[in-house]
Amino acid sequence: MGTIYRTSFTPYLELFEPRSVYISELRLQHAWKNSLWKQTRYDTKGRKLRILSPGRHNHSDGPDFLDARIMLDEKLLSGDIELHHRPSDWYAHDHHIDHAYDHCILHIVFHEPRSSADARCAARNVLPTCYISLEEVLDMKPPGSCRIFSPNKENYFDLLYKQGWTRVNKKVRYFYDNRLRFPSDVMLYWGLFKACGYRYNEENMIKLFVRFPWAAYCDGLLDRQDIIPILNELGGFSAKKSNEIRWTRSRTRPVHFPENRVDWLGRLMTLYYRASLSGILYETCRQKGNINEIKFILYNSTTISPPGTFLQKEILLNTILPLMEAMRKENGDKEPLYSLIRDKIENSQTPIVYGVVKRFHDQHDIEEKDKRQRNWLISQGVLNIHDQYCSQGMQINCPICLMDEAKKVASK
Repeated sequence: MGTIYRTSFTPYLELFEPRSVYISELRLQHAWKNSLWKQTRYDTKGRKLRILSPGRHNHSDGPDFLDARIMLDEKLLSGDIELHHRPSDWYAHDHHIDHAYDHCILHIVFHEPRSSADARCAARNVLPTCYISLEEVLDMKPPGSCRIFSPNKENYFDLLYKQGWTRVNKKVRYFYDNRLRFPSDVMLYWGLFKACGYRYNEENMIKLFVRFPWAAYCDGLLDRQDIIPILNELGGFSAKKSNEIRWTRSRTRPVHFPENRVDWLGRLMTLYYRASLSGILYETCRQKGNINEIKFILYNSTTISPPGTFLQKEILLNTILPLMEAMRKENGDKEPLYSLIRDKIENSQTPIVYGVVKRFHDQHDIEEKDKRQRNWLISQGVLNIHDQYCSQGMQINCPICLMDEAKKVASK
């Protein structure tokens, strides 16, 4: 088998490796606006920074804060400020070729730069970069708490519908923006690996994913019969057991045991080796005009039991359809494919309402018999609210909580 599997996508781990602490950029922006700007700081070259004005919070496209004023040593600068987790995000987000960022005067990052932290604009000017420890954000008291109230049901579900599309469109944009960096098959399998982690092993599945030799796989340099043994060895399921990945089996049914899901993934990868699985799925969907045809390719073409019905639906909605939509945009295809994908996303139902979604609906007095809460897109709206506001201590800006403020004003 050799050692070719030791070659991996290590330069790109930041795109796939889950971050142990998730802080939304909106939370970083509010931390900057509320207090972080008020103290003297230094840029990565040791120059003194005094913030005279943090800027006007921009909720649209472009830099995060507009019309800021700073003193860099003894020089007064006026312009915009952009915040990121990492210095490399400036280039990952293509700000270096976007003239909307030409008026930036400061780049703020919350992970310590490991090398040169320079951010260059499309106009060729180089920005000073200021590093602020993420602990400063985590130590800040969350501004507000969740309001427990019973909203108008129609407005409530309309808002969650829009938030659901926001979350779906983020997934589409992720696939679309990275189409030049990664083959579509790599992004497809990333989604499949993630989904097969099924609650308790998601991060472990991504660890296995990033260790696999995708460059060699995509270039057809592996022996077909080595694909499954490579996965089993890297996952610690072979005779050469590895303790690097600590799999979880408690509260997991045998059908979801990681070795079974990895076996299914390996057989799928073997079957479609040297063929474009993502391309096959896309052409099937485009030519036959039927999303259900995708299921046969994924789940009926291998000799081992595929994931259960519920997980199959999650894979289709969370990974396949966003990728298909990104490929549709790239190819310039329009109808009927656009409506086919959109209708499937809008009208899919979940068999049960569970976890975060159920608690959210219960908290806002939504009756269990209300079938709208079983709509998959509505569930995505709840998850988007939870990820961006509830879990970030950002209830003061939560659109659901703000419905309560509007309700109080209307009642006066």
